[in-house]
Amino acid sequence: MTTSLRASAAVGPEARRPPKILYVLGTQRGGTTIAGRVMGQVPGFAFLGELRKLWQVGLPEGRRCGCGKGYEACEVWSAVLPKVLAATDAVQAQRWQEAAAPDRRSSLRAWQLSRGGGRAGKPAVQRYESLLAATYVALAEATGARVLVDTSKLPADAVLVSHMGDVDPYFVELVRDPRGTVHSALRRSGDMAGLHARQGVAGSAGWLVRHLAATALRRQVGPERSLMVTYERLVSDPRGVLDEIAGLVGEPPLEGPVVVDGRVALDVAHTPIGGGRFGPASVELTRDDRWVGALSTADRVVVSALTWPLARHFGYRRSPLTLEEPA
Repeated sequence: MTTSLRASAAVGPEARRPPKILYVLGTQRGGTTIAGRVMGQVPGFAFLGELRKLWQVGLPEGRRCGCGKGYEACEVWSAVLPKVLAATDAVQAQRWQEAAAPDRRSSLRAWQLSRGGGRAGKPAVQRYESLLAATYVALAEATGARVLVDTSKLPADAVLVSHMGDVDPYFVELVRDPRGTVHSALRRSGDMAGLHARQGVAGSAGWLVRHLAATALRRQVGPERSLMVTYERLVSDPRGVLDEIAGLVGEPPLEGPVVVDGRVALDVAHTPIGGGRFGPASVELTRDDRWVGALSTADRVVVSALTWPLARHFGYRRSPLTLEEPA
């Protein structure tokens, strides 16, 4: 049974309320995808993946839905796209997105938007915000979900979501130990001369800037609209985390188990890109701490030096042999 079909049982007066948007902030290689997929298993929730990629690459490059079907054949996107593209087209939508909330320097853009300097009176910002809100509403109608989980991660988009009048926004900042985040990124880079060191520095700086922006947004919207969750706690105590998230958005706690025999059963997710990557699956939910034995001393020193004050604020410890649960 797909997420959309399971959620569709809730269609009725409740479905006509503004959809609740659970926007997940975080970094690349920070665990947002598995976190979003697990959140999508909560009754009434639907995992969207990185929605902003619909305009960024999905439509421009002719990608396929996470279910594996083309947009025109997908039960969700075939209902959503005619509505949101009725008054515009994919090319214009991409231009609005790039002008309003570009992928690069999203944290700086979030700071500008949150202070009104990049928002008021800017047609591209207003049009992209309206387009994004309309997309959320159409997705809620197509899936029947009360809560849409968007793991786009970017602070600028999150600021726009926080201002939307047609949705009910909530925010989760997903934090992973920066040493684990950087190690995961370095594993993908291989041993290319010079690239490894640059990625270590860039990954550490990116982690710091992104989480400073996310924490600032959480402070703005307040604890009734946001919370911080660590990747380590999510995979160690998924039931506790999901109950906390359900409480944040005003949904009932889960009734059944999340993990059975160490695995979580995932339904189909209608993400804007994926080409079958987000079909039904049974996934082992385990904590990836390979960085403890694999991250070099030099990389560990660089990461710690650049991220330590904020990492300590989140509860992480310096010792590579200490895997204490972050606060």
